[in-house]
Amino acid sequence: MNLMGNIYNYIEQNCDSDFNTEPFCEIDALIFAWLSYFEIEKLQNAGYSCFNLTLSELVMASQKILGKIQEPGKLKKLVSASTGAWMLKKVSKKSRFRKVRIADFKTVMDPVNNTQFSVTSYILDTGTEVVAFRGTDTSVAGWKEDCMTSYSLEIPSQKLALEYLNSRQGESNLIITGHSKGGNLAIYSAAKCTKSVLKRISGIYNFDGPGFCFDIKETENYSTIAGHIHSYIPGSSIVGMLLNHVQDYKVVVSSNAGIMQHYAFYWLIKDNRFVTQEGRNISSRSVDSAFQNWLKDLSFEDRKKFVEAVFSVFESAGVEHFDDMTSEGFSKMHSAFYKMRNLDPQTYEMMRSFFRTLMFASMNEVKKTALNFYNNALKYLKKNPLIDDKNL
Repeated sequence: MNLMGNIYNYIEQNCDSDFNTEPFCEIDALIFAWLSYFEIEKLQNAGYSCFNLTLSELVMASQKILGKIQEPGKLKKLVSASTGAWMLKKVSKKSRFRKVRIADFKTVMDPVNNTQFSVTSYILDTGTEVVAFRGTDTSVAGWKEDCMTSYSLEIPSQKLALEYLNSRQGESNLIITGHSKGGNLAIYSAAKCTKSVLKRISGIYNFDGPGFCFDIKETENYSTIAGHIHSYIPGSSIVGMLLNHVQDYKVVVSSNAGIMQHYAFYWLIKDNRFVTQEGRNISSRSVDSAFQNWLKDLSFEDRKKFVEAVFSVFESAGVEHFDDMTSEGFSKMHSAFYKMRNLDPQTYEMMRSFFRTLMFASMNEVKKTALNFYNNALKYLKKNPLIDDKNL
């Protein structure tokens, strides 16, 4: 029996058997979701073909062309591509992943059209194809595209994800996975794919991915895929609770706090399963409540106006990546935040309204939690009195 650890502990302790011996599990789905953060497009741009390479061959090609893969230090960026590269290097040495091959990949980065999209497909030794959609990177375009889900029935990445999944022809089983926006793309593409692709889907894994501005359950394929969807969120989930999300999810214990729980390499694992907890933390419930209450009073047009106004500040300041930590970048960010004060009155009021709603939602969640604790304590004391009054 293995002790609790994170995904790297799982790789070291549980990856000596291939997928024929030990079936694909939820932790494997997370590994492939995180491998999608490896910037395979850089090898393609350097003129190197990555199709049909094993993961070991991919590592060798990367280190030859892009330089040695280094272990990432303390996470300093919103999402670090170095964590995907390091995980690739780790799994490439293990028996479980040794025969895994690259089937296909596609990356589109188009700031003009607010598009940040990447997907990589892998073939297991069982013949199953794993389609892994990358989550949001550090680009302003990527985060703006995420925010567009609050008012758009289909953002550019969703359209690309659907086109890509429909292009995966053949007879092999399909497993679809993704972290953050990648989880959203996994569910969206499966919910709208062609019947020939739909019948091959055996699993859909969503790791703290945001929801949709419409009810995904109303899509034609949902009744078929519902039993294949596996959604996981950390206790302090914020991203995974946005908009209309799948309600049937497991809450995973994380070793970190706050927004950093979004990064799944902090999630606790025992053997080949996540360590789970009952219910979400106060921070997650309060933000979710505030966001839902705030959105219900805004039309799609108001939501679009708000998103456009906020991101126009960053774009006008020339900020392309949120993790631009140079002195020039700090100056740009300071200028961008200062300019937020000059938003038009309606947009400014929408921003104030959200933070006001968040404050009240947080207070209500604290009150609710305290009341539940008080009532449970009373019930316990009635059954287990501290003093035996018969002896008084």
